[in-house]
Amino acid sequence: MGAAQRGDRESYGELLNDIGPMVFAFLRRRIREPEECEDAYQDVLLAVHRARHTYEPHRPLEPWLFAIARYVVGAREQRRSARRSREMLVADAPEPGVPGDGHARVELEQAVRGLPRPQREALILLHVNGLPLEAAADRAGTTTGALKVRAHRAYRTLRRLLLTT
Repeated sequence: MGAAQRGDRESYGELLNDIGPMVFAFLRRRIREPEECEDAYQDVLLAVHRARHTYEPHRPLEPWLFAIARYVVGAREQRRSARRSREMLVADAPEPGVPGDGHARVELEQAVRGLPRPQREALILLHVNGLPLEAAADRAGTTTGALKVRAHRAYRTLRRLLLTT
C-alpha cells in the first residue's frame, strides 16, 4: 500500500488482487445475498481507493482494511433498515386507477373548456402538448412570464371549479 500511495500503479493492482479474496470472504460471512455481497465488495474497493491516503505504511494493512469493510457493511445495513422502515407491506394489491374515460375526466374536460381562451391555451400547450415554457410562449405569441401567469390562473380556476363540484 505504501508503494501504491506513492503512485506505483503496478503495486496498486497487485494490492487489489491480494486483498480481493480476503475482503470477499469477509463480506460473504456478513451478507447473505450474493448480489448484495458483490455490490458491497465494489463499495469496499471504492472506499479503500478513496481512503488510501489515510493508511500509515508503518502499521499493518489488515486492521485498516477491515475497519473500512466493517464501515461499508454497517452503512449498507443502515440504509437497508431505513428503507425497510419506510416500506409498507399490504395484504392486497391496490386497485387499479380510474379509467381514462371516467366521470373525473369528463368533469376536467368541461372545466378546461370553461376557461378563458388564453388560460386554456397555456394549459394545453404546457400540459397536453408538453412544450417547454419558451416554446409554448412563442407559439402563444407572448412572453414566458405572461404564459406562466396564464397557466397559474388556469390552475387556480380549475382547482376552484373541480373542488366545488
